Amino acid sequence: MSKQPFSPVRFECHQKIGKHFEHWSGAITRFINHGSHYEIYISSRSGFVFIVGEYLNGAFISIPAFNVGSDLADYGDYFWNNERLASIMNPVDAATIAEALRTLNSNKFI
Repeated sequence: MSKQPFSPVRFECHQKIGKHFEHWSGAITRFINHGSHYEIYISSRSGFVFIVGEYLNGAFISIPAFNVGSDLADYGDYFWNNERLASIMNPVDAATIAEALRTLNSNKFI
């Protein structure tokens, strides 16, 4: 498990929700590399924790507080991940998670 200090990483979300285009900010406040998976803490419109990792068939996500789990595309694939997550949870949290994953991927954390 990696216990290196982690400075919060900020990101911006933009998403059409219903008939309105919405914008909000978020931050990855804690990131733990467990070797086989990552534990990620998010602060945005709400706060929650999710876990992502790799397995034989690709990437996965688990969001215990929402009782949600799913396959993922590449961590940087915002559109596929957002669409998949929005089909099983609320669209604001889905967009927040997809953007957090894209931000972590583009900053070479995952």
